[in-house]
Amino acid sequence: MSDRNLTPYMLAGGPILLMVAFFSWPQTSEVGKDATDILFAEDRMPLMMMLAIATIGIVVMFGGLYLLVQQMKKGAGEMHKQMLTIAGMCIIAALALFMAGFGGNVNAINAIDFEIDPADDQAWEDEDDQAISVRGSWDASNSGWAMMPVMWGMAMILVGMTAFMMQKPSGMDYMWSLLMPVGLGFSLAPILNNPAYFDMIFPVTMLTHIVIGGLMIAGKLTAPSSSSNPEVTE
Repeated sequence: MSDRNLTPYMLAGGPILLMVAFFSWPQTSEVGKDATDILFAEDRMPLMMMLAIATIGIVVMFGGLYLLVQQMKKGAGEMHKQMLTIAGMCIIAALALFMAGFGGNVNAINAIDFEIDPADDQAWEDEDDQAISVRGSWDASNSGWAMMPVMWGMAMILVGMTAFMMQKPSGMDYMWSLLMPVGLGFSLAPILNNPAYFDMIFPVTMLTHIVIGGLMIAGKLTAPSSSSNPEVTE
């Protein structure tokens, strides 16, 4: 049991949790006051539960992606190891940006929970004071989200490119190459700044991770390794 490889289970399971939270979140593409008004209208605990599920999902998924990078390094040449190291840096950066976004969300939701009492130092002076803090925390969280797809997409591109270079693809091995166009499409999300595009590319990105993880669990796909393919030269 202790010898079981967790990588595919994390790649498949993490995105499922993240998608549950994503599709359950009450906000869609609202901005500014319209976005924070939705938070005021919702109960605090369900929002916190969804953020907790999303946090677990993203840590599990990025953990699986990072473990995959480490696994690929074992059979990689020097150049491929360097590319995978950069991919690992992008994964860590994407996780940090995710946590920054979640932190802003948590702070905004908690700010709504405080009472309004001008005589209490641990309460808001008035509704405007509360609204300004909530809006500030919400905008700060969006700053974290803004660059997350770029870092995540770059990691996917690098992993897919390295996998393609490490071994000549055949059959299911082409699934690794799929990471490149999907990663590129996801990294374009903040540049295009189109909510409808993000709502399309985000589930596609999640499904890509789930399918790869599922194929690895089924034994139909393995982590790329130069050592397994003598035709590849460094």
